[in-house]
Amino acid sequence: MKKYSSYTIILFLMLLLQNNITAQHRLNIMTYNIHHGNDDKEVNQLRAIADLISISGADIIGLQEVDSVCLRSGRVDQAKVLAELTGMHYAYVRHFAFEGGSYGLALLSKYPISKLTNHRLPIASTIPNETRALLTAEVLVSPKKKWLVGVAHFDYRDADSRINQAKQTTSIYKKSGLPGILLGDMNAEPDSEPIAILSKIFQDTQPSDYFTYPANSPHKKIDYIFVDIRQKFRILEKSVLHVNFSDHRPAITIIE
Repeated sequence: MKKYSSYTIILFLMLLLQNNITAQHRLNIMTYNIHHGNDDKEVNQLRAIADLISISGADIIGLQEVDSVCLRSGRVDQAKVLAELTGMHYAYVRHFAFEGGSYGLALLSKYPISKLTNHRLPIASTIPNETRALLTAEVLVSPKKKWLVGVAHFDYRDADSRINQAKQTTSIYKKSGLPGILLGDMNAEPDSEPIAILSKIFQDTQPSDYFTYPANSPHKKIDYIFVDIRQKFRILEKSVLHVNFSDHRPAITIIE
């Protein structure tokens, strides 16, 4: 498994630039659970996360555990700030209201974003009708190519919830008619039923031993970059970056 320390990210970028695949033929995709912009010691790392995104060269980034003007994160609209620092388009949807603001999911993209939808996924809960978000948006990566890009954070408490969320997610993508990318923290390991359900329509672009959690000593893979199995694509690069700006590590895949 390839690992990159925070001191070698620039080298990582240099290696990517040496690739002779032209920009219009490749897509650099990242998923990152940013833990409301804090590392596992609750030290703010939002600027470091923005720098990482910029240096990585990622074109599309799915972010989970994003705060929007919450007390605990200093009333910062984290998705907006990350978009401003990286010069990217962005979209944000809330899971639920939290500490004077909200807590949810974000999408950053070098390409235009349209038709943002906050789908509500069911969870098993003592609260009637409690749900969580699934962000989807259309991303125009070229004049002739549009992708449905989704960002998800499946329930961490209950396996049945994750199974139901996976089923509903696949249904949403099947109905869309667009090629799909799905990014997220699924709170499920590769041999689990939710991942088996998603794998009926998506290819997992990273091996099962590309561990992302916990950041300080990862031994679980629960963060995923999925690409529609109906699409013809080739994986050029796949990595988990060895940085501790969150309690998860970011995963990155480049496809042709």
